[in-house]
Amino acid sequence: MIKLKVIAIAGFLLPLTIVFANAEEVTGNWTLTVGEDTSTYETVATLRQDSLATIKDEAAQLDLNPQLQFRCTPGNPAITARIDWQRFISSFSTELGFKIDGGRFTWLKWKVDQSNKVTFSPSEDDSQKLIKLALGGEKLLVEVTPYSQSPISVEYDLAEFSVALAKLKDSCSQ
Repeated sequence: MIKLKVIAIAGFLLPLTIVFANAEEVTGNWTLTVGEDTSTYETVATLRQDSLATIKDEAAQLDLNPQLQFRCTPGNPAITARIDWQRFISSFSTELGFKIDGGRFTWLKWKVDQSNKVTFSPSEDDSQKLIKLALGGEKLLVEVTPYSQSPISVEYDLAEFSVALAKLKDSCSQ
């Protein structure tokens, strides 16, 4: 019976797995990877960065570095944004606040994947809103309120984001 639970848990987490074939540090804190997304069996290019500071998991035991990701599929230049919080956020769509360099928050309603740990933009248009906000900025602060908990926030370094984004676009335009 324990083995069945482990298998069920492993099967539940499998859709979040991306098998990275190539990983390249693009610039600064940005890394570009190209590999297979096991949930869709498609090759995806992912520009990613770990948060500058950690947050606690839902039991306040472990330190986690949520990962900001911008993804596209080679041959399709549409870019989608997502954040892997590595902890429970919600079992339904939630609002995320994005603040550039101490400005005002821009609130966007994002979906939550089946693991309840990854929030993602519902459309390319919403992803483009975030990209436009981030271009030219130095720091991105993201705030979310996990279901029935206090808000948490993470920060990302936007140094050379435009250079890294251009490399992501190049990976997907081929």
